Amino acid sequence: MGNIVYVGIDTGKETFSACALNMEGTELITPTKYGHGREEYARFLGEAKTVASVTGGRLLFGIESTGIYHLPLYDYLTKRNYQVRVFNGLELCGMRKSRIRKTKTDPIDARLIAGYLLMCFDKDKRSPVPFELRNLREFCRIRERLLRKSTRIKNQLTRDLDLVFPGFTGVFSDILGKKCLMLLEQACTPTELMNMPKEVLRKYVPEKKVVELKKISACAIPASNFNKSIVFEIGSLCRQAKCILEEMLRVEKEIDSEYSQIKTPLQSVPCIGPGTGPVILAEIGDIKNFDHPKRIVGFAGIDPVIKESGKSRKECRISKRGSASLRCALYQAAFAGITCNPVLKVYYNKKRSEGKTHRDAVVCCARKLCYIIYSVLSNNRVFYVPSHIIASNAQMNKQD
Repeated sequence: MGNIVYVGIDTGKETFSACALNMEGTELITPTKYGHGREEYARFLGEAKTVASVTGGRLLFGIESTGIYHLPLYDYLTKRNYQVRVFNGLELCGMRKSRIRKTKTDPIDARLIAGYLLMCFDKDKRSPVPFELRNLREFCRIRERLLRKSTRIKNQLTRDLDLVFPGFTGVFSDILGKKCLMLLEQACTPTELMNMPKEVLRKYVPEKKVVELKKISACAIPASNFNKSIVFEIGSLCRQAKCILEEMLRVEKEIDSEYSQIKTPLQSVPCIGPGTGPVILAEIGDIKNFDHPKRIVGFAGIDPVIKESGKSRKECRISKRGSASLRCALYQAAFAGITCNPVLKVYYNKKRSEGKTHRDAVVCCARKLCYIIYSVLSNNRVFYVPSHIIASNAQMNKQD
């Protein structure tokens, strides 16, 4: 294997600390702070290369995932063909707790990361996310952030409408719908809606809802103490919602464009559509990082939490330790799959017959879907339905 120099890096917003160890755990570079930027990166790499040339070893880097702050240095090193292992903070948590002293500084963390890299690098060799998937993953996460913003706006808008126009939200299935937002910008109080002519109101809602809205506005008793401020906020929220919906359309076009350029057999799996497919593919990244489908289950955080003591053994809930985006996409795909994917349909009915609740059975289907995804991606082949599943589905259809 030859000599190896293990370099641990702890990154922050403005600086990063680095420490290098040899294969015996002796410090070759004492924990040192550097700034971010091309010159500082070059200085750091130059010092690391000098140590490696003196010891006759090759450089291996370990860096803790710190949101976005580790990415510039990570890209700088990988573009120069260096191996870089990115650690999840949870991986390092146990080592931090094993120290008697509670002092936590960047230099100490850099030394800890180098030590962890020394212990586990050969046991866990993972490839970085392929470059062609990085933009796709970021676009999917942008969409997710926009969805969270729209949810917050919807909740706040519902609260405000319940104050100034009780009953309004019950008329619409989605208060962030285009027509509903246009109506609220014109009239968001019972008085304003009562004064709006019916022919104008019909531009936004059908006749049935015109009658219903007129009836509600005649009976509504709003909280009038802070009516002016709430009306102002409703207008502001409507404008924000329209902007977010426009941005959602733009980012979805980008996702479709990126996803269409990638040839993947994942698109052949029923229940994995244009909404969930890009997320699943981008979050998993290189399938070679997973040596078993259970690894994907764990990575998504849908593995069960098991508590065992003596003769007692309980599976309480899913761990939720992993990619929340992947977990959500798998659940959505599994939910669709119980009706459109023959394999998941049979598996869902089996779990229900065993006494599982609907929600638990869908989670089981999400785990089953991880096995399907692993098989499809690792073998690079399209999805097919086994003959015994076809027969089982035919039998269920006869019973129905």
